[in-house]
Amino acid sequence: MKMKLKTPALPALLAGAFALALSACGDRDESADSADSAATTEVDPRIESIFLDEEPEDAVSVVEARKEVRPGSEITVVGRVAGAMEPFSEDYSTLVLADKSLMTCEQNPDDACETPWDACCVEPKTIAASRVSVQVSSDEGRPVEQSLKGVNGLTELDEIVVTGTVNENSTAENVVIDATGIFRKSS
Repeated sequence: MKMKLKTPALPALLAGAFALALSACGDRDESADSADSAATTEVDPRIESIFLDEEPEDAVSVVEARKEVRPGSEITVVGRVAGAMEPFSEDYSTLVLADKSLMTCEQNPDDACETPWDACCVEPKTIAASRVSVQVSSDEGRPVEQSLKGVNGLTELDEIVVTGTVNENSTAENVVIDATGIFRKSS
């Protein structure tokens, strides 16, 4: 079943949220509260059922996926949870999936950034061209109201493979994938 987004403003809101998330590395006190709360909160069955036991085949990179945005098409993409200061929404089942080639801060030994997944040392234009949005949708076509962070151990910088459908409101600048499967490759 293909899920359709019934709120046309959602991609614009996601794009705005991602633009705000592109701020430079800051002095933030990161805590495990969000991951801990996901571990102690009952996971919505729609989210739990998305996680796969076996890695899907024929995944393309995020950069490759962005080359031909065809709303409604099925796609399998591999990348890392990165490319924004906060790649997980606190309230909804959305995340930012960045191309594995995007240079995140932990790859630079001289960088002591507390949020290495934001790739703050990379030009914002490059970051924007190297990521897509992923959402787990409800039957109404809106993201499920629960964060993906911490579910099945999912956290920033994890490499994942996502299968799904390119959302009907996606554009070349703002690609949204309605996930039907997520495979966590690594942490």
